[in-house]
Amino acid sequence: MRRPRPSDNTLDSQGEFPLAPPEYFFYLQFQIMRQRDLFFDRVLSDTGLNLHRWRTLAVIRRIQHCSMKDLALYSAIDRTTLTRIVDQLVADGLVERWSPQRDRRRVQVTISARGEAAYTEAAARWREGNAAMTEGLDPESLRATIRMLQQIVRNLVGDPLSAEKLLSYGRPD
Repeated sequence: MRRPRPSDNTLDSQGEFPLAPPEYFFYLQFQIMRQRDLFFDRVLSDTGLNLHRWRTLAVIRRIQHCSMKDLALYSAIDRTTLTRIVDQLVADGLVERWSPQRDRRRVQVTISARGEAAYTEAAARWREGNAAMTEGLDPESLRATIRMLQQIVRNLVGDPLSAEKLLSYGRPD
């Protein structure tokens, strides 16, 4: 049986890539993230963290007194899954959760001393993995790629303030 051929508009006009550059760019991003997620799930497995738990812990640590809204924004994890992850982190003593007296509907989370120790162990593996994945890349090319990705985020989000909030990753102005 013969496989259908892709239409001409999906091919790279210069023949360098299997798809047109915009489509191939996003295909590669998806593959990079999927393979990176699998890699870090393996690397972190003996720390008691998986990728989602690590990402959640890392955001909480960065934001410090973190709201669930900000946690969802920066972790890119859906709210239902995130609530379950926070419940697990609280049960394991890695995160503390509370509601401010003035508004019991708001939930805040912060990293505990035990969470800080787990973070420190996992962060060393995380940095080593990231360094290995970017080995051989020219530092300026990496920076140029980051600037390009920042612009794509701005284009996708649309609202300049929301885009800058995402791009700042919780860093104060």
